[in-house]
Amino acid sequence: MKKIFLSVSIVLVLCWIAVQYRPVTIHVRGSTPEEDILIQMPLKDKKRLEFLFREVCFLNVWAYTLMGSKPISIDQYIKPWDAFLYQIKHPDLKDVLILCFWPPNLKRICYLFTPREIKLKLGWETLNKYFSSFHNSRFTLLTEDCRKENDIVDFRLIDKMQVIKIVKQHLEDFQPLLQNELLEPEDLLDNDKLHKFIQKLDHNGLFGTLLGFGRENAWLYRKYCEPLRDSGAWFRGELNSENWPMISAWPEEELVNLDQLNQRTADFQPWQLEDIFYPRFACDPESEETKQLKQTYREEREKILKYYEGKDIVEATLSLFNQKVE
Repeated sequence: MKKIFLSVSIVLVLCWIAVQYRPVTIHVRGSTPEEDILIQMPLKDKKRLEFLFREVCFLNVWAYTLMGSKPISIDQYIKPWDAFLYQIKHPDLKDVLILCFWPPNLKRICYLFTPREIKLKLGWETLNKYFSSFHNSRFTLLTEDCRKENDIVDFRLIDKMQVIKIVKQHLEDFQPLLQNELLEPEDLLDNDKLHKFIQKLDHNGLFGTLLGFGRENAWLYRKYCEPLRDSGAWFRGELNSENWPMISAWPEEELVNLDQLNQRTADFQPWQLEDIFYPRFACDPESEETKQLKQTYREEREKILKYYEGKDIVEATLSLFNQKVE
């Protein structure tokens, strides 16, 4: 009996592996039929990309960089081993295990043993593996261990054309950094030079501008945030209307959206197209810059929803990466 059970188990595992490595063809569309690309990948890679794109495009608004005016989008994951140790040491681990196994709940068990951090890391590595297929893409990818003390890895999507546009628009702000690196704005089309330029942005005003928060909002953030961080009040949560007059750009809509996302998390459901929210940022709500930004992002959200509707998320997103430098 044991031999039969072992044999069946081995066959099932081999069948599962065969399915995961079954090749699938991804049709990546270009601006013309001549620029279309056919990419073959194992099914496991497509699944990894699907998870990544649902997280970063639908949840963390990367679609506004791929299809809109947002020059840079950023996300992060905790290194999986450190995330695992954090979970093991978590005071609620016993309660989590009880919820998973008593009675057995397949969704919760799968969620527990395939943590988001691992899937994000694998998805990001998979995207980097296939990114060389997009010759002369207007986008570039950047990975940075910028918070080693917390074992956090930042990964970024950058639209080179939009970065150059914003740098030229606010050239007076960016000129000192360009001069230090001996660069002209057009030099940022080179991936290596652009990556080095981005890594030198240790200024909240400059970086916030390139994140699509608006120049005035980004510099206001720097004005109020840096003293709070220096004094420690930021980390102690000692914020009030005097030392932090900025508010969320979407105070009412954000509460509704977060409630929906929390419900999906509680039900162990993947992010869906309708979960796409607007880029979140702190702002001066009465400024013309903020009003214009909000109108722009509303229009871009409608464009994104129409583009993705009824499409395979992997093919649709990779087709956006296939946009060329103009």
